[in-house]
Amino acid sequence: MLLQIKSAEFRFGDVTIFRNVDLEVNDGDCIGIVGVNGAGKSTLLNCIVGELALFDGTISRRNGLTVGYLRQNCDFRSENTLFDEMMSVFAHQTALLEQIGQLSEQMSAASPDDYKAISERYHRLTVEADACEAYSSEVKVKTVLNGMGMADFSARKVSTLSGGEKTKAALCKLLLQRPELMILDEPTNHLDYKTLDWLEGFLSDKKSALLIVSHDRYFLDKLCNKIWDVSHGSVTSYNGNYTKYKGLKAERQKATLAAYEKQQREIAKLTDYIARNKVRASTADMAKSREKALERMDKIDMPLADERPPRFQFRCGSDPSEFPLTLCNLSLGYDGKTLLDGVNLQLKRGQKMALLGLNGVGKSTLIRRIAAMDGRDFGKIVLGKNVRMGYYDQENVNLDPHQTVLNQLWFDNMRMSQTEVRNLLAQVNLGADDVAKAVGELSGGERARLGLAMIMAKECNLLLLDEPTNHLDLPAREALEEALRTYTGTVLYVSHDRYFVNSISQSVAELSGGKLTVYQGNYDDFIARKRAAEQPAEKPPKSSATSYRNAKQRAEQTNRARRLKQLEEAITALEQQAEQLNEQMADYTKAAAAMEQLNKVNVQLEQYLAEWETLA
Repeated sequence: MLLQIKSAEFRFGDVTIFRNVDLEVNDGDCIGIVGVNGAGKSTLLNCIVGELALFDGTISRRNGLTVGYLRQNCDFRSENTLFDEMMSVFAHQTALLEQIGQLSEQMSAASPDDYKAISERYHRLTVEADACEAYSSEVKVKTVLNGMGMADFSARKVSTLSGGEKTKAALCKLLLQRPELMILDEPTNHLDYKTLDWLEGFLSDKKSALLIVSHDRYFLDKLCNKIWDVSHGSVTSYNGNYTKYKGLKAERQKATLAAYEKQQREIAKLTDYIARNKVRASTADMAKSREKALERMDKIDMPLADERPPRFQFRCGSDPSEFPLTLCNLSLGYDGKTLLDGVNLQLKRGQKMALLGLNGVGKSTLIRRIAAMDGRDFGKIVLGKNVRMGYYDQENVNLDPHQTVLNQLWFDNMRMSQTEVRNLLAQVNLGADDVAKAVGELSGGERARLGLAMIMAKECNLLLLDEPTNHLDLPAREALEEALRTYTGTVLYVSHDRYFVNSISQSVAELSGGKLTVYQGNYDDFIARKRAAEQPAEKPPKSSATSYRNAKQRAEQTNRARRLKQLEEAITALEQQAEQLNEQMADYTKAAAAMEQLNKVNVQLEQYLAEWETLA
């Protein structure tokens, strides 16, 4: 057992965040922590790492347990370059290699009397360097930075990175440190699908136990073997991933409600019997016996229902033409950088398409440009007849921070009565206490729900949504999914939420290299096609018409497989050569030449390992 929580209670003033919490973390556990916004997930993590003190109870760790903690939007401070900061994780390995280099120089100039002692120390240090993989430190750093999409920032000072980039840098450093218990608070925020896929693979090796707060259900499904549900001031542990947890929680709630109702019927029956028979001498003793039984009864509390999620609903006023949106040879760019190069796309009526791609390729720019429909793109962005478009911007730039919530929606929809506006706001969980607030005072989730309500107020048959799930908790995301599944209009949207994409998409458009490639199906179908395209074909296709790869792609894949095989053979040969050279070091007459050759072998080995990591 790595960590145990017993009878834990935490309060902010008179408000109890959680109480009577009993949990444990064991080797190999990957635990997802879920709950609505404000339930106390981050507070629980802060108690576990000791930044907040419990009001009651204990949290005990195994002796010597190493713990790493990634906070949301952490302020990672360093004047080092990103690469040097990552290499600081391997300070011991770097110092070891420097000592080996110094001993190597000493051996080349040593007298026969001193040589034996120096060579023995050299041998001990090389064995230690091999054991702690000192020669592959740079390869590990480059692998993590490349996998996390941070390789282009290697030479930048950490202090010059943006807030989101600093959080990613802090995550990279934590991944390289690999503590026994890794605590991650929203690690998937703003990561693109390729980075998320890499991160899942990296964390799945079980080298660290994991505690993860995340709204990414796909991530929780792929990694987690337990879910901690934080709700109503308690934390309940469920075995299985997120999907399994949803089923188990529903069963538990149903069973608890049934037990409560059964006991209430029994209590009512006993109470009635006591009331009718207590005053009668012939039945008074039996009534008292039942009264004592009632007092001894272990009462079941009425199960508390989860907070009602928002009720999103999008209506189409009238049907548009067959193709509500068409892009004709559209090109976009800025500062000499091409984002889109002659993109063509046509959406059919009722089609729901996800727009995916790496960060910075122009997804949001494309959505924003379509929504703007200015004169620059006349003839290149074409809306069909009777199209009424609704646009959700992830930055909520259409919201006035100085306006009240009520007026923000009402002034945009003057045809609605104040009662209708209030009802619509209540529908997205912005109640009487919220309508008089300034928009600027709202939380991220509240602003998101207001932005979606503004689209709901209009009968749009084409929706353009840019990261609509950002800031929404899990119940709100699931409510939005259901609303879009039943929506009969056309949807083009950008999202990093792969579970969300999987649930509602009929097709996926990938933006890469200024080009747009459309794949039929949901996110799983898209990934399956992508991975299949990256694997070498076992047999050549019978005809080019049935192949999803062109001749150039097949040739590139064949060359890649060939190069991987060459590298594996070369790495094996170099490792054998290094072993032989280490044995020659014991011979004083051969030491100088062997040492020089060994240094060259280690340099070449590191280069080959780095190339192999990149290709594999």
